[in-house]
Amino acid sequence: MTDAFDALRADTSPIDPPVPFARRLRDELVTQMEQPMTTSDHTADDLMPNTVTPYLCVDGAAAAIEFYIAAFGAVEHHRLVGDDGRIGHAEISIGNSRLMLADEYPEAGVLGPLSRGGSATNFTLQVADVDTVFPAALALGATELRPVAEQFYGHRQGTLVDPFGHQWSISSPVPNFDEDTYRANASAAGFEVQRNEQAEADHRHADQGDAHQVKHYDQGDLYYFTLPTPDLAKAQAFYGAVLGWQFPDPGNGHIGNISAPPGSAFGATQVTDLYFVVDDIHAAVERVRAAGGTAEAVVDYDSGAAATCTDDQGVRFHLSVPADKYRS
Repeated sequence: MTDAFDALRADTSPIDPPVPFARRLRDELVTQMEQPMTTSDHTADDLMPNTVTPYLCVDGAAAAIEFYIAAFGAVEHHRLVGDDGRIGHAEISIGNSRLMLADEYPEAGVLGPLSRGGSATNFTLQVADVDTVFPAALALGATELRPVAEQFYGHRQGTLVDPFGHQWSISSPVPNFDEDTYRANASAAGFEVQRNEQAEADHRHADQGDAHQVKHYDQGDLYYFTLPTPDLAKAQAFYGAVLGWQFPDPGNGHIGNISAPPGSAFGATQVTDLYFVVDDIHAAVERVRAAGGTAEAVVDYDSGAAATCTDDQGVRFHLSVPADKYRS
């Protein structure tokens, strides 16, 4: 018999971390950002991946790296140095953001903003205390473009140009600033706030992934289920019409839009399978056997540990210890 979790085990493609984990990691990074900006306990490998990664070209990449370390608390990940001494590629992290940079290569048309006559790009760096970081950057050679002041959009912010021609807006959020204040201030400044609420909702839903399946489990809770479906495609069409189930990967039958316990319309099983949570699966297996049932060996899956059992009347069920990523 095919175990219901085999499909989970077979899928080795990378997945985004559950939202609660990502939120905890983000909070930790924010805490680190609130420490003095010249130090960091995180290496670049500890950080969440960027969706968009800026790539800077500078005349003097090595000096630029030292400036970003001293001024913004950057952490260098690595650099590639050519035979001529130029840095062909380097990566640094500032807070939870990865940046890439390299020296100029005029022979390849790669020039920094100073060589081009200025920068058309601005980087906004959020810090705990702009009034500390901004003057420190100026003392290290940056040039003030706009002084630090409270802005209508809820940040105390100033803009500078680093010694290599890139613009940075150093910013700290104003406490207790809310959406209503933002709209009122924008209106006073001659702007109307227009939001694409449907697009935002769709993005939030897509970003959450399987986070809606992360919950608190007590012993005896239902963790997972499968339904017998001789024709998987027909079952998906039926339950999609009746219950609104969605199947992001139709080939494995997993239902992607229901709260825990998650489930599957999985064509390989002949009976409905129920998976129940236990605290200690090995102890639970022994209890099953002591009570007159049967229990197969415990198997570890990506979703957690499981054991297939029957009760003392021959009815099949499963024991499970959910993986940490599915626990709140």
